[in-house]
Amino acid sequence: MKLKRFEALSLQEALQAVKAELGPEAVIVSSRRIQKGGGLFGLLSQSIIEVTAAVDRSSQVEVEPARVDRSFQSLLAKRFVPDAPTPPPPPVPTKADHGFSEALQVANALDPMTHHLHAMHQEIQRLREEQQDPERVLGPLRQELEGLRIVVGQVLGSQMDKRVEGLPGDLMDVYQSLVSQGVNSQTAHHLVRAVVETLGTAGIGNREAMKSLLWERMEEAVAVSGPAVSKHYGQKVMMLVGPTGVGKTTTIAKLAGLARQQDDHRRTVLITLDTYRVAAVEQLRVFAKILKIPLEVAVSHKDFMECMGRHQHADLLLIDTAGRSPKDQAGYDELLAITRGQVHVETHLVLAAPMAELVQMETIRRYQSVPVHKLIITKLDEISMGGGLYNVLSQTGLPVSYLSAGQRVPEDLEVATRTRLVELAWGQSPRQVLQERIPLTEVAH
Repeated sequence: MKLKRFEALSLQEALQAVKAELGPEAVIVSSRRIQKGGGLFGLLSQSIIEVTAAVDRSSQVEVEPARVDRSFQSLLAKRFVPDAPTPPPPPVPTKADHGFSEALQVANALDPMTHHLHAMHQEIQRLREEQQDPERVLGPLRQELEGLRIVVGQVLGSQMDKRVEGLPGDLMDVYQSLVSQGVNSQTAHHLVRAVVETLGTAGIGNREAMKSLLWERMEEAVAVSGPAVSKHYGQKVMMLVGPTGVGKTTTIAKLAGLARQQDDHRRTVLITLDTYRVAAVEQLRVFAKILKIPLEVAVSHKDFMECMGRHQHADLLLIDTAGRSPKDQAGYDELLAITRGQVHVETHLVLAAPMAELVQMETIRRYQSVPVHKLIITKLDEISMGGGLYNVLSQTGLPVSYLSAGQRVPEDLEVATRTRLVELAWGQSPRQVLQERIPLTEVAH
């Protein structure tokens, strides 16, 4: 038995090559479509048919395997034209010839269908890969929407410039001050228009009344939750989530210190799920030792539930989590399992103030499925203006629980108020804002 592999652009051509070399008695063992060649990164690859055929050695004379390229064969025929040979007698059709002719006809009919099925297989494979990684589909869509948003923003911006030109002089200064601090131009225009509609053209001449009303409108656009840690509450379980580098571990230490500062007898427990960074566990271990409170390390959800069972009578349980990347589905499933358990968990998303406005919005969108109940804003000492932060808070409507500026525990942590958020939007120094301390138990403005 002799086996040989043939390659051609179509199944019909492959069968003709099989017949030419192995004869009509050849048997087709297998056939498949493959990609051949490729060049740079496979961009020039071509889809061809590979056929494996077999023939009994006893039925024909042994022929040395050879593969002659058709184009090369044609070139030889043109360059070396022999003397006109005596035409051979026409071959006598045999039963094998009839069978091979039928196979060629079937191949001619099936080859387009085979090519179509191969294309369908590739499409199904592509859809499977996209299902496993949704970002491959959503990423280009988000980029397209972002480009559309920029174009629409430019059109609206030109229209906004025409509207602003009609504002009275004092309101024009107010509008420009807000925009210079990073407040969205549409938001700033909406605020000053609300002042005009309330006071009227005659009332806006009173600068104090105008400033007071504008401040009131800005406060109404943002939300705060009041202190999340208070001795007046019963048992509370707080979990801090967020991307890497926003200061979750430091913030949770500040919250623990704040709890001990309010009441030495409060039973506070730290639980960390951030076992990816050894430094995070050691940092919390130092804080826990100083504050004389227990620290639990949970590697899995089962460990976490056991920790909750051991401290079911604690007054305050603070849970630190690891930063999650957009593609860490296992990490999100872990957070969902915690929030959907029998114990009510209050989730605080930690955002760093220096993050770009679009990044903050995307982070909130990504964590909303956890879900997020409140926000904590950190690293306020690292920004020069807070208009972008005001845009995010006014658009999402999520309440802010705490503001943080600095590394001191727990001094650089403050209960968020609407007044503080508006002060930041007006460009008052974040460090100056937090130096004018308010009682840590102050309720929302």
